[in-house]
Amino acid sequence: MIETERLLLRPVTLQDAEEMFSYASDEENVRWTFAANQSLDETKNIIASIYLASSLGRWGIELKKTGQFIGTLDMHKIVEAVGRAEFGYTLDKQFWNQGYMTEAAKAFIQVFFEELEMNCLVARHDKDNPASGRVMQKAGMRLSHEEPYAKIDKKEPGRIVTMTHYVLTKEEYFK
Repeated sequence: MIETERLLLRPVTLQDAEEMFSYASDEENVRWTFAANQSLDETKNIIASIYLASSLGRWGIELKKTGQFIGTLDMHKIVEAVGRAEFGYTLDKQFWNQGYMTEAAKAFIQVFFEELEMNCLVARHDKDNPASGRVMQKAGMRLSHEEPYAKIDKKEPGRIVTMTHYVLTKEEYFK
């Protein structure tokens, strides 16, 4: 678990399914991340197959004040040999623009470099979702590059996505 001033980053459990479904079923909320969940059972299956099956590097984001589950932060594409990983996040839109995701990202980054002793953290977002990039910048990451023609948007047929990449190395972090 990772604790911040307002948040608790902790393992996701099946008890989080209803609160996760609340935001994961909202098309606007998950526009830039994944296909909207269609049922509570689907959300429970995702929790079981992803968060319970391999919980290392995956956190639920809980408001300390109320205990409400408001999102997730996931470390993935881990390359142990060089100490590199990517991370991504999803936050219930009721909590956008309140600094919660930046707070969670900063805490995760501290654990990533100081406790896990990793070397390089990468994050990326669709160029048309600049809010995600602002979180990366506020968390201390630097713009690395844009990747034009990265993929086809699964939610908007015919739209080709440019991905914007951010990076933070251990040397930059400890500077």
